[in-house]
Amino acid sequence: MNNNRVKITTVLFLVFIFGICSAKTYYIDHHNGNDENDGIHKSTAWQSIEKVNTVEFLAGDSILFIRGGEWKGNLKPAGNGKRNFTIVIGAYGEGALPIIDAGGKKNENDLMSASIYLYNQEYWEIRDIEIRNFEPVNLDKPVKKAGILVIGKDIGTLHDFKFENLKIYKVNGSLVTRENGGIFFNIIADSIPENRKPSNFDGIYLNNCYFLEVDRSGFQTQSFWKSRDLYSEFGQNFSGNKVNNWYPSHNILIEHCKFEDVGGNGLITRVAESPVVQHNIFVKCSSRTTGNASYPYNCNNALWQYNEACYTIYNEGDVDASGFDSDYLCKNTIIQYNYSHHNDWGGLLVCSWGQVDGSFNDGTIVRYNVFQNEKHHMIRFSGNTSNTLIYNNIFVVDNEIDKAMLWYKQWGEKWPDNTVLKENVFYNYGAEKFLLLGETTNNTISENTLGGKTFIDDS
Repeated sequence: MNNNRVKITTVLFLVFIFGICSAKTYYIDHHNGNDENDGIHKSTAWQSIEKVNTVEFLAGDSILFIRGGEWKGNLKPAGNGKRNFTIVIGAYGEGALPIIDAGGKKNENDLMSASIYLYNQEYWEIRDIEIRNFEPVNLDKPVKKAGILVIGKDIGTLHDFKFENLKIYKVNGSLVTRENGGIFFNIIADSIPENRKPSNFDGIYLNNCYFLEVDRSGFQTQSFWKSRDLYSEFGQNFSGNKVNNWYPSHNILIEHCKFEDVGGNGLITRVAESPVVQHNIFVKCSSRTTGNASYPYNCNNALWQYNEACYTIYNEGDVDASGFDSDYLCKNTIIQYNYSHHNDWGGLLVCSWGQVDGSFNDGTIVRYNVFQNEKHHMIRFSGNTSNTLIYNNIFVVDNEIDKAMLWYKQWGEKWPDNTVLKENVFYNYGAEKFLLLGETTNNTISENTLGGKTFIDDS
């Protein structure tokens, strides 16, 4: 019996070692490569991404582009990695990051234009690449596009995507739809209901990525499996004949990234359980259309911490341009230890659109943040939010606040309920109005410290 166990263990070990040894590294050199080569040595590199698209890669393989090179077109590598054996897209050599630019082009059956496109694939790592998708024509009405597009459809759970040291630059996508931009993870579904399978992502990690001049969003997730209200569980009915099909993605971590000059929203996590966004900076977001710098939407237990959001731009007619946002269909969002300053339309939004069936925003906590010198207002509470707790924050206010420090407003014919503000510190150097309560209910404002100029309120 013991000898049999030893034999089985030995066989498994040899299979494991063989898997490591069989992994290959492929080189792509835009100048000296040749697609007739085998691609597995620097001296016999391939030349084009079209060649890469003909190969199905195996777990542990690497696809390396020479630094200083530039490729035009859509990179659509085939294959799947395995746990601990991702397929890597990266760089080799010295010099500037290799550039992959789709130029607005897409294949006929693709959802949108993308420079790197993964469909129903998992265990991929992309690093040390500059991604562009700049369409030089149709600048007024560019096609929908992404820098990197990851699609899942009726597949179940797709695992482990790691993106590091990327520059996402000049993606001039449409400003009309929110569903395009720098990096886009999207779960879609078959048009025939019988063919659909609940699907999601488990494991999305971004580290040290730079998003610059990207439209409309920098990073975002989306899912077909998104319907719910505050109380129902998967498969249960709500709001009459609607069915809860909320099937969230898990283990999303975005950290140490910079989002600068993004046309709309810098970052959005949608349909996710416990996403974490930390140690990022958002500068001059919503530079071409309405948008808050970053926020969770339709998420549970989202955690935003140690981020900085500043100089978010208000465009004439916009409804959003704040630093942070706890958006609707969210439950138990925590926003803590962040620094928000010099945003054109407030530092923070807590909202829920009352006209959406089953809409809610419940249990948002905002604590230990610094909000400094925002414009128009500091915090906006909008729509049918509930059980919001704002405590132990510091607000520094100059005369750019011309609406009110705290602005409660109707949205979708609903007003906020049960908002608690306590133990905050307000330094006022110019604002005149502290509160606009409207028809909100069950507000508690207590144990706050007010310093500086006196507020003159008539509410």
